Amino acid sequence: MHRRFSYHRHTPLHLTTMAEHDQDTTKRLVILAIDDAWRRFRASFNELRSEDAEEPGACGEWSVNQILWHIGAWERLLMTALETPDDGYDYPEPDADTFNAEAISTMVDASPREVIERLDSTHRRLRDALANTPASHFEQDHPRRRLIDEWSFLHYEEHAAQIRAWRAEHLSSSPR
Repeated sequence: MHRRFSYHRHTPLHLTTMAEHDQDTTKRLVILAIDDAWRRFRASFNELRSEDAEEPGACGEWSVNQILWHIGAWERLLMTALETPDDGYDYPEPDADTFNAEAISTMVDASPREVIERLDSTHRRLRDALANTPASHFEQDHPRRRLIDEWSFLHYEEHAAQIRAWRAEHLSSSPR
């Protein structure tokens, strides 16, 4: 379910060519990109009815609710990576398929409202963690930067596109 991106191919140009910016400016620009992608991600599912959000097929067999749960799991993992002491090494990444399966298995009987409330709460905590993360972690050559990009705005963009495509197909073909 979790497709690997070619990192630099999908990173917005203004985020790959920031060598002329100081670290604080780079951090601010990355957080702005995260906020912008988050707004587009939220917009992709904001108008869905609860029953639509529970329909499978938005991403493989996953429903929109499962995608949201999955995004929250990766955001929590990113917070853990950001809180891990920076000893100059890359944070160990889990096997994506195993991590995704384990994350979805914890969803149990969460209602669409509970899923969104948990996602929003997780995202607020991630924003706080990002604000408290050293500016050096946002530099292109820092090991945490790739995780920040891949587990936040690139991830939001990937799944927002899937949800929009599913919505366009599903909602046009289902009786309302």
